[in-house]
Amino acid sequence: MENAQNSNIQTLSDDDAQRIADSLAAALENRRQRAERSVIHSFAQQNNVSPQMIENILHQYREKQNSALPADVQSVIDERFRIADDRLITAEIKEVGTRLGLIDTQAAFALMDKSQVSVDDNGTVRGVDAALQELIRNKPYLAAHGTFNGTGKAGNFPRGNSDASDYASRLAQARSAGNNTLAAAIISEAAANGIILR
Repeated sequence: MENAQNSNIQTLSDDDAQRIADSLAAALENRRQRAERSVIHSFAQQNNVSPQMIENILHQYREKQNSALPADVQSVIDERFRIADDRLITAEIKEVGTRLGLIDTQAAFALMDKSQVSVDDNGTVRGVDAALQELIRNKPYLAAHGTFNGTGKAGNFPRGNSDASDYASRLAQARSAGNNTLAAAIISEAAANGIILR
């Protein structure tokens, strides 16, 4: 029986197959529209609103869904915005950092707390000044006028290598994670403490 049905399907001409496909598509669309009208009516009664209001809500929802970008496209756009924001923040760090006597802007960008730093829709960067001041308080060697726990002014580095293995370990971890910005910051931090890393 099944073979007989398969042989009947195979004997249809292209025109007949197209006619059946068109009729089937029209019947399915008609059924979908009836089901949709029934659901709209039901939702209107459940929510004590007019069917037209439910249709409008559905229409707005569909427009929003159709205008939404695919996830991969949205992630590319988000990444480009992040890069642009980072460039604006870096420029602000250079400007504010000059005033504060900052020695290494890349290290500052890597080490500063960016949770309070923001870029508004007009490209105005906020919070960098406070974040840099806090960073310099915690890591005074990043500023030309900073001191090193009573050892003197910047440039008058302590020469002990007690922290050399700690810096080397942190540098190895940053490099293995592929974080070149952090690696550069660690090298700068070590250099400020008189430890030369390669």
